[in-house]
Amino acid sequence: MAAQEVASQPSDTLETLKTESETLKTKLEEERAKLHDVELHQVAEKTEALGQFVMKTRRTLKGHGNKVLCMDWCKDKRRIVSSSQDGKVIVWDAFTTNKVK
Repeated sequence: MAAQEVASQPSDTLETLKTESETLKTKLEEERAKLHDVELHQVAEKTEALGQFVMKTRRTLKGHGNKVLCMDWCKDKRRIVSSSQDGKVIVWDAFTTNKVK
């Protein structure tokens, strides 16, 4: 008799744990859905203002014939790669502002 009770308890415990985990998963998905369904202005209201952000032109890199579409730093932080509407991709030395061959 005691052996039957011991045998039934682990399966009951396992079932209750499975049910509880499914309930928690459902609640978690509902909370995630609430966070994903937020308007941009609602998020912007919660962020702090950056204040005055002043940018100053240090160097102008000349070499593209049309508008520059994209630019990014290389991993070594010494070179810049830029691409433009004219189809050119130029690698620049950021320290000397010269084109790299």
